[in-house]
Amino acid sequence: MASIPNADRVGARTVLLADDDEDFRLVLAEALEEDGYDVVAVPNGAAVLAMLEDAAKGRAPPPDLLVLDLLMPKMSGIEVLQRLRKTTRWASLPVLIVTGVNDPMLSVRLDTPVAFKPD
Repeated sequence: MASIPNADRVGARTVLLADDDEDFRLVLAEALEEDGYDVVAVPNGAAVLAMLEDAAKGRAPPPDLLVLDLLMPKMSGIEVLQRLRKTTRWASLPVLIVTGVNDPMLSVRLDTPVAFKPD
C-alpha cells in the first residue's frame, strides 16, 4: 500500500512508513493520517529506496520522517539505514525504528545510538 499525499493539505508533513506487516502498516498509517500527516506506506526496504529515489528526482514529496521496521523481506531495515547514512541527500533524515527485535547489540549493529522502550 502506498498512499499519495493529499494535495489539499499544504504544509502537511510526510511520513514514509516501512513495515512488512500489512496490519501494522494500516493501523499506524491511519493513526498518523488522523494526526494530519501524509503517509506513504511500503512493505520492504527496497520500496523505501525506490520511494526516496522518486523524492530525490522530484516525482514524490521528500519524507520528513522514516518509520522503519528492521526485519523485512527483500532488504532489511538495517541495510536501508546503512545505505541512507552513506548518502548526502538522506544522511540526516530522521528515522524512527519500530521493531520486535530485542537485541542488546543493536546500537553496535546499526552504528548509531538506539533507545529501547521496554514492553
